Amino acid sequence: FIGGATAVYVWIDRAGIFEVDEKKLDVIINYEHSDNSLVFDKNGKQIGEFFSDYHVYYPIQKIPKPMIDAVLSIEDRKFFEHGGIDYKGIARAAIAYLTSGQARQGASTITQQVVRNFLLTPERKISRKIKEALFAIQLERKLSKDKILEIYLNALFLGQGSYGVGAAAQRHFGKTLEELQPHEIALIAGLFQSPTRFNPHKNPKAAKKRQLIVLKAMQANKLLTAEDLEKWSSAPLVYQAPASMNQSFAPFFIDAIQEQTDKMLSGKFKGKGLRITTTLDLALQEEVNSAIQKSTDIYSSAAQNLVGVKKPSESMIEAASLVMNHRTGEILAMIGGRDFQKSQFNRALKAKRAPGSCFKPVVFSHALMNGVNWSDVTYIAPVVIQNYRPQNFQYEFMTEATYFNAFYRSINTPVVELGARLGIKKVLETAYKMGVTTELKAQAGTMLGGADMTMLDLARIYGALGNEGLKTDPYMIEKITTREGEVVFEHKKAASVRVLPPQVAYMMTAGMQAVFRYGTAARFPEFASYAAGKTGTTNDAKDNWFCGFTHDITALVWVGTDENFAFSSHVTGGSHALPIWAKIMNRIK
Repeated sequence: FIGGATAVYVWIDRAGIFEVDEKKLDVIINYEHSDNSLVFDKNGKQIGEFFSDYHVYYPIQKIPKPMIDAVLSIEDRKFFEHGGIDYKGIARAAIAYLTSGQARQGASTITQQVVRNFLLTPERKISRKIKEALFAIQLERKLSKDKILEIYLNALFLGQGSYGVGAAAQRHFGKTLEELQPHEIALIAGLFQSPTRFNPHKNPKAAKKRQLIVLKAMQANKLLTAEDLEKWSSAPLVYQAPASMNQSFAPFFIDAIQEQTDKMLSGKFKGKGLRITTTLDLALQEEVNSAIQKSTDIYSSAAQNLVGVKKPSESMIEAASLVMNHRTGEILAMIGGRDFQKSQFNRALKAKRAPGSCFKPVVFSHALMNGVNWSDVTYIAPVVIQNYRPQNFQYEFMTEATYFNAFYRSINTPVVELGARLGIKKVLETAYKMGVTTELKAQAGTMLGGADMTMLDLARIYGALGNEGLKTDPYMIEKITTREGEVVFEHKKAASVRVLPPQVAYMMTAGMQAVFRYGTAARFPEFASYAAGKTGTTNDAKDNWFCGFTHDITALVWVGTDENFAFSSHVTGGSHALPIWAKIMNRIK
């Protein structure tokens, strides 16, 4: 002991450090564990959680003894005997430094590791090692052994985004601490030394080697018999697949909730365990998920219908959908892509895609407000505006049609002619008024949906049409409280804004009901009695849409590829997006 203590004093003297600021220990003494935020649907059912760091906090009294014993066996056998530092271990490290001039990482007690984790940098310098030792001595005077051990077992990073043994059990094995077997406990105990080097998902051989070292240490401490050691050394380790932060039926929705919450609260309550009530209808969300998945699987199996120099893989087919109550603005369901695990990009909220003919209701709404009638007759003839020569899908020229007929049949040239006659910029003013927030180009092609916009832009447009000309902004969060019940945010219902005369909204609804009766959605005529909508298909079918509404609900569906591959000439919004929309709306009916 005397020799070890002497070595310590020599070490401290060489470093020139004799004292530390005890106030810095407050960050450990006042440690509050980070709590996961829970997300609930509109009916109070938990649908997921999010977190900056994944914690499953266990008070020391609830941590199973085998877990504690395993950690102490490999990390600090004399934890309950020393005063914060292991003098013999430090003496060995000091002698090595004096003889070789190199600092070593070893000889750190659990108390020192807590200090290092909270207060110090990972640099391997002798000055840092001495600070670590001195802080550890002071910490032991201020906190009980149990409290230090509790912090250690809950706060340190153990891989896969997990902090603490409870979170590590969930992330690595999909189990609670109470469910772990000795061979699993040993693996987790081995992670404290280096969670990256011994990450079982990335370095399974190194993790297994470390686990065996822990098991042998447990036997040496008489926690396992020789028979136990043999049994658990050969027991298979079955790891849980690396978890997504948002594994649930609505991962895109929860991801958006986390982003909105962080933005609204400016990180003020980060890690405080918020309780977030949302607008999501879980049962409806499950139907949307099913409709998207089943349909895109079918479309993917026919991926060879795609044309282009590069042949796309089946996984390139993407889809997105958003369902909203246009009376209240509640987003009831949302899916931003086929597979959140493969791509977290939310196509429902963030993608800007050309809507094709789904933009035409804006042009005709503007026209009906400015002297045009559905019954007016237009001559279907070639049009050239700004060197733009629009084509009709079925190449209909040299015929007459009413604007009503031209709308539900989705004939293009009358729309471009109307936009030019009434003023393209004026039409865009109506689009912005109806809820488009994306800046649109003032050119003829925009009248046919050639300008990119978001699905939310279209949701506001169709929501206003379904709500008799009243625009209600979409929202996702109803209320946010702390875990103690303090309300930190509550949605305030804003008054709807009149953006169209009710008679115009009524006439547009009639036109979109005719789409189901006679037009591009005639394969689903049963919807004509209670729904209205419009197909949208861009050039080469790169974007395929259906947007529509019932009395209360607006729903939108997009099908395409992120890479903008062209589909075959047989693919349209009516063939690919409409069937998904119909499945969703049949659930709502």
